Amino acid sequence: MAEEARVLTCVYCGQEYPQDTPAWGDKVLTEHIRICEKHPMRKAEATITKLRTALEELVGAASKDELEKMELILRLAAVPMADKTAAINAIHALLETMPEG
Repeated sequence: MAEEARVLTCVYCGQEYPQDTPAWGDKVLTEHIRICEKHPMRKAEATITKLRTALEELVGAASKDELEKMELILRLAAVPMADKTAAINAIHALLETMPEG
């Protein structure tokens, strides 16, 4: 009895991969995850973008240079500590989630 060829399929969109593609660690899978419209990462990326936009509007800065300058100003400003801490935490969150590129 001949063994059937194994076909790997994306559980989110149904795209089939070449026969005998490893189920993990293969470049074709990694590349597909980056573009699969139905992969849960798309929702996470959209949520991060939404939160970043809201924080940028609250902080009043978006670029790395602007955020770093804003932090320096805040550290020196005579502002209630709770407000200063919240603003600096927001700046750090923006810096840590800054898109690559």
